[in-house]
Amino acid sequence: QLVGCRVLTEDGGDVGRVLRVERGAAQDLWVVGDEGREHLVPAVPEIVREVDIRGGRIVIHPPEGLLEL
Repeated sequence: QLVGCRVLTEDGGDVGRVLRVERGAAQDLWVVGDEGREHLVPAVPEIVREVDIRGGRIVIHPPEGLLEL
């Protein structure tokens, strides 16, 4: 259900779309892609602020440096 959802930061920055979900021991990692880049976003409440499956939108609060990796 998450694959294809648009991922945005709280300030409206476009991160990309969820390409796939990788299952982890501690938490899932969402692979989010934009223009050839991929970001790994841990699916934890500290980062994921809102998930709107019906609207195809996810809002995150990435810690500093997460999107630069």
